Amino acid sequence: MAEICAEADISAGALYRYFGSKTEIIAAIAEDKRDEGDATFARAAEREGLIEALVRSARGFFDKIAEGDSALIAEIISEGIRDDAIGEQLKQIDQRSVVVMVEAIKAAQRRGEVDSTLDPTISAETLFAAIEGIGLRRAFQRTTAAEEAVAQFRTLAERYLRPVHEQA
Repeated sequence: MAEICAEADISAGALYRYFGSKTEIIAAIAEDKRDEGDATFARAAEREGLIEALVRSARGFFDKIAEGDSALIAEIISEGIRDDAIGEQLKQIDQRSVVVMVEAIKAAQRRGEVDSTLDPTISAETLFAAIEGIGLRRAFQRTTAAEEAVAQFRTLAERYLRPVHEQA
């Protein structure tokens, strides 16, 4: 909470005038960031293709890690694990993002851009896990160079999603 108050440049008392609880504050931060990212991702998937949209999203996450937000991101995830109320709200926000990615994967499958045998929901969950895992692992290892993380994720995504007829 201290980090949030410092970032917003307000006192804890002032913060609680706008939000009824810590749960509401954390959910509002997560929702704001995810909604913005989902809209950007959906537009990029339509214009540039799924891989480029995924890489763009991954880059945004890795840039936040490189800028020093990894501890806050890890803390929000931890709060979601510790506190059922926060966890439920975060899961709902996350599920909306999964749905956006599932629709993009289905569209890419119809275009022949992605392996048509992949389950879109499992694929979306796997790709989110990869982005978050790569980012947080690199933060833990203190190797937060965003470009290296982007290259690592791009390789994984391209190989994972490659249409069956292109695999050799």
